[in-house]
Amino acid sequence: MAASKSTQLTLLIFLLQLASCQRTIGKEKDGSSLSFTHYLYNVTINENSAPRMYVESLVKMGIHLTDPLWDVKYNIVSGDEEEFFQAEALSVGDFCFLRIKTRSSNSAFLNREVRDSYTLTVEATESTFDIQAKTKVFVHVLDTNDLKPLFYPASYNVDLREDTPLKSTVVRVSATDADIGNNAEFYYSFTSRVHPFAVDPFTGTVSLVKKLNHTRMQKYDLTVLAEDRMKKISGIQKFGNSAHVTVNIQNAFKGTPVITPPLEPVVSADGNVDINVHVEAGVTPVESLNIVAGDPFKCFEVVPFGVQGTDFQVISTKRIVWSQSPFGLNLSLQAKDGSLPNLLSPVTQIHIPANHYTPLGFLEDTYIITLSEFSPPKTHVVKVSVTSFQNNVTFSIKSNPDSSNFKINPKSGTIVTLKKFDYERKNRFEFDVIANHGEAETHIVVKIEDENDNSPQFKQTSYQETVAENSPVGTSVLKVTASDVDKGKNGLVTYSIANSDHLPFTIDPFTGIISTSEHLDYELMERRYHLRVWASDSGSPFSQVSECPVTITLINLNDNIPLFERVDCNITVPQDLPVGYTIAELSAIDIDELQQLRYVIESGNELQIFVINAVTGAITLKQPVPAHEGSFTLRVVANDGKHHSEASLVRITVTNKGDDATTRCFETGIFKQLTDKLIESIKPILINQEEELFSDIHITNRHSPKFVTSIPSSIDVAENHPLNSTILQLKATDNDSGFNGKLVFAISSGNEDGCFSIDTFSGELYLVCTLDRERKDVYILNITVYDLGLPQASAWKFIDVNVVDVNDNPPVFDQSRYVIRVPENTEEDTVIFTARAVDIDTGMNGNVHYSLLTSDDMFSIDELTGEVIVTGHLDRENFARQDLWIKATDQAKHDPQLFSIVHLLVILQDINDNPPKFEPKVYHIKVPEDVPLGTLLVWVESIDLDLGSGGLVTYNLKNTEGGIFHLDSSTGALTLERELDFERRPAYNLTVRAVDHGLPRSLSSSCFVEIEVLDVNENLHRPVFTEFVYEAGVMEDAAVGTSIVTLTASDKDLGRDGVVRYHISDGSGLGVFSIDEETGVIRTAKTLDREMVPHYWLSVYATDLGTEPLISWTHVFLEVLDVNDNAPELSQLVYFASVQENVDKVNSVIQVFASDVDTSSEGKLSFQMQESQRTLFNVDPKTGVISTLSALDREEKPEHSIEVTVSDNGTPALRSTATVVIKVLDANDNRPKFTERRFHVNLLEQDQQAGRMEVCRIVARDDDEGLNAVLTYELQDGSGDRFQIDPVTGVVTAQGNFRAGSYEILMITATDQGSPSHSSTSRLDIEWVQHPPPSTDPITFDEPHFTFAVMETDPVTHLVGIILTETQRPLLWFSVVGE
Repeated sequence: MAASKSTQLTLLIFLLQLASCQRTIGKEKDGSSLSFTHYLYNVTINENSAPRMYVESLVKMGIHLTDPLWDVKYNIVSGDEEEFFQAEALSVGDFCFLRIKTRSSNSAFLNREVRDSYTLTVEATESTFDIQAKTKVFVHVLDTNDLKPLFYPASYNVDLREDTPLKSTVVRVSATDADIGNNAEFYYSFTSRVHPFAVDPFTGTVSLVKKLNHTRMQKYDLTVLAEDRMKKISGIQKFGNSAHVTVNIQNAFKGTPVITPPLEPVVSADGNVDINVHVEAGVTPVESLNIVAGDPFKCFEVVPFGVQGTDFQVISTKRIVWSQSPFGLNLSLQAKDGSLPNLLSPVTQIHIPANHYTPLGFLEDTYIITLSEFSPPKTHVVKVSVTSFQNNVTFSIKSNPDSSNFKINPKSGTIVTLKKFDYERKNRFEFDVIANHGEAETHIVVKIEDENDNSPQFKQTSYQETVAENSPVGTSVLKVTASDVDKGKNGLVTYSIANSDHLPFTIDPFTGIISTSEHLDYELMERRYHLRVWASDSGSPFSQVSECPVTITLINLNDNIPLFERVDCNITVPQDLPVGYTIAELSAIDIDELQQLRYVIESGNELQIFVINAVTGAITLKQPVPAHEGSFTLRVVANDGKHHSEASLVRITVTNKGDDATTRCFETGIFKQLTDKLIESIKPILINQEEELFSDIHITNRHSPKFVTSIPSSIDVAENHPLNSTILQLKATDNDSGFNGKLVFAISSGNEDGCFSIDTFSGELYLVCTLDRERKDVYILNITVYDLGLPQASAWKFIDVNVVDVNDNPPVFDQSRYVIRVPENTEEDTVIFTARAVDIDTGMNGNVHYSLLTSDDMFSIDELTGEVIVTGHLDRENFARQDLWIKATDQAKHDPQLFSIVHLLVILQDINDNPPKFEPKVYHIKVPEDVPLGTLLVWVESIDLDLGSGGLVTYNLKNTEGGIFHLDSSTGALTLERELDFERRPAYNLTVRAVDHGLPRSLSSSCFVEIEVLDVNENLHRPVFTEFVYEAGVMEDAAVGTSIVTLTASDKDLGRDGVVRYHISDGSGLGVFSIDEETGVIRTAKTLDREMVPHYWLSVYATDLGTEPLISWTHVFLEVLDVNDNAPELSQLVYFASVQENVDKVNSVIQVFASDVDTSSEGKLSFQMQESQRTLFNVDPKTGVISTLSALDREEKPEHSIEVTVSDNGTPALRSTATVVIKVLDANDNRPKFTERRFHVNLLEQDQQAGRMEVCRIVARDDDEGLNAVLTYELQDGSGDRFQIDPVTGVVTAQGNFRAGSYEILMITATDQGSPSHSSTSRLDIEWVQHPPPSTDPITFDEPHFTFAVMETDPVTHLVGIILTETQRPLLWFSVVGE
């Protein structure tokens, strides 16, 4: 039995291996699924490492084992020529770690300085399926401190001036250590400290810490030592290296003050000049800066600009007359120091350009103005202006032929016209205007704008022409021509006919061609037409019009046929009528009246019984009437020589002898019609016999302009009225029309200053120059208005313009800036300055009050007297100068108040009132505990803003902390004198005092120096985990917070350097698990689900609490253990299948698939269905295959729905259900069925001509579906063409002669499209009946609208509804006539 089980196990293993091999053939043979987690790994190892030491990696190195049968081994195939390394494989969970260690058989050690990295190629081999993969491992060899610093170069030689400032860099020595990181760190220090230098222990920079004196010492020999920092940490003494530095002290030249460039003058908008000047001191501080030349008018002054005495400002204190210096000013400056005797700087010249000064010039080089040629004399042209601020500028016009048309006001520069203009004679004027007799010149161009001041002129005074009647419509009769000398649209001439009554003529508006517009008829229309033709231009604002008479006479043509007055005459004559008897008189009318009419008997007088007078039209009996003739019909026509009339019939009937002759004719009334038309055509002539007068409404200037009476004769205008704004709207009227009523305005007199202008057309009076009441307070303007008619008419009106005074003069100071000097200890309430401004206005407008614009608590000003008073404590060190802005404002009541502002510069003179001030007040410095002695820790510095001895400071240290620190009294340099120890004392607080040498007493202050001693890193050992990788398992239903595994790492360091903390850094379980940072216990942080994630990896690192913490890494594999918590899942919620009907048993209709993610449910799934559904179907409990138990009938039930349940049979058992929908496919097992076995219809009799008529529709149905239910219809008997049936719809139609009482029987077959097909037959009886007799009663329905409901599933022939009529008749036929 045991042997049998062993054999079975061996066979099972073999089969599994075979299946696995088959599964991997083609997809894993190429090694694509065997791959490292990275193409390249970065690892580290210390140089000089002992054998069997593993490299360190921050990430997992190796391969994910996607197949549990894999057996992976690693081998280094390249990159390890010295054979330092060896590869190992370690499999944990689904991962095979790659571990690399140093070989134990190699006696050589790794040396970073020789080679600091290796790139290894590692090959992974899977032995089961013989597949490989490769990766690169970059091994970085870490440094250990095995070398000492080396100087290069080893000696230095520098020259240094004795006046070199403190803190200056003398030289920088340089040493290097072939180690890296902390191992390469070292300190620089001096072997001896008897010299004025210090070396930075970190950079090797040698700096000056005390002043040099070439007389005392000309040379210093310094030795700089470079020592490794690790000696104190490791306790291992290592020798450093040294370098030699020689410093040669050079004698310095005792310099003078120097004014440093650049010196840029700044000129403000109000003309004040400021120049900032910086002076570099020589041996002693700067005492003063002076202007030694270039200021002949004493416009400038030198004032201090800063608190230290090296910055100055050259400012202007008087207004500079730049016209006296148009090329600018050249100031010469010289500085003086406090030496005895004083040393002077070289003279520096500053050029102040006159950029803001512009010589007299016009605002524009050329003024171009456009004037209307309608402009009357005294029209404003332009006001020229200059760019200068000069007063008393005079203007004049240079004489030339064009200048005589213009005049300029010499004061205001306003130019007006002197004459009228005519564009057609001259349209451009040019002349020059000069200022101050030629100091500036500008060019004036006046363009005259063409106006519509000329009317069109016809070439002839009148036109006459004739035209024949019947000329075609549109016939050209004649052409009129007119021209206009104006330009553009003003000269564009168009034509029109001005007659008010209707005329049969039209004129082309552009060519002037007059043509006929309707048919002309000499007989029915006027014989002569008098046209009033207007020629109009297209100008604005009105068009000019000229009128010319045109006479057109009609020529008569023979264009009418003669018309009889009497026609269709019936005459009776007795047998015995005597010869010569006039039996009728026919007369015709020819309205042309050009020829005499002649009458002729055209026919009916072949026997010559009658004769007609050719002129009068009288018919007389020429011969006795023959006895055998009973009647005569004569055709009589009238001829005008060109046209024949229509024949007039004369019927003559012969009566018995003795009867009277009678005549009856039809009167056409043609004579009356012609008379009426003639009267109608000449009616306009009869009504208006007088000839129309020539219209002159647009030509004669009958009326003069009149000013509107509401215009005032006197107006008040404020002297500050804005320029170019309307003062008064002048209005005038003129009863003429067109240009005779078009008005223009002008100022005829009273505008000698040229300050007023009037708009030529609108009459708006406005200002063009500023008014000044103090100069002129009233203007009397003569305003003239002209019309544009001929002759021109005008009217005038005087307007008194009273200039109303406004507050237009601000107060004025006599200087643009004032400078005063005040000691900084000046007491409060002291008057230091009195401001005075003058306002030339009178009354309250000239009353001046003063105020300070500067927001300053130290000064105030008396509002009435202008006295500036000290109100606060003055301090030169805060502000060496005070810039005050004084505002002088007048007290106008009705106008805006005006003001002026002046700059008052207050210079504060120094006294010793400030103690030294440290900046910052507290110094915070950090010093490593191992820095060498003599290190310069900090420079404490103070500022004393006082000048002279009051600004000279010395320092002292209140407590040296047992001689650990030293402070230089003159420089403030704090140096280290004894070693520091962080463990013994981590911080120091020092107090430094600074004292000045001011008089009459010195002042002092203190600062604090906080020194933080930095702990030097003594953390030599990193934490070490007890395991390279940890493994643990946890149930998937474990509660959150469940403890899983404890990680342990140890650190050999002491104190905080040996305290270990744990952290999770990466991995698939990041956020799912947590670790106690102190104990290393890993717990669950979220609920687990093995089916979602079967296992997790965590990357954990341990770190110590050292100043520079060290870290170690490990990896944790956590397997989630399964519980039965998932129900089986079917591959689909709903399955769809089909099965053919009438098949006895189908073994496999469809297979239901299910899966369960729980491992405990593998191979335990079973399927079942409800008991009620097992009559027709069955499901295999293992495979899920559904089969039928008997044949199905689609017509009985076309679709079956089955519920299939799958169970995992676990504890507890979990289930899932799916729905299987099985459609039964149709077989052609049903014949078509007619709705009736015999159809009977009654139809009205019909004839062949009625066409084909619908008889009825035959409907059959088939219970099958698809093609099996598609039916076609046909007639069985040979009925010929009399009857037909639509094969698709079953509609039977008939055509032929069918009489009442006849009877037809048709056999109809319906056949389906199945295979094989089935058919059925039905009978159609047709009875033909007579048409019912007509009835007067209309047929009406019971309801006007019938509404029926139909379901979309209702079959064909389903009864929808019944329609009833109110009319009762034996037979009724219904038809559907629309949808």
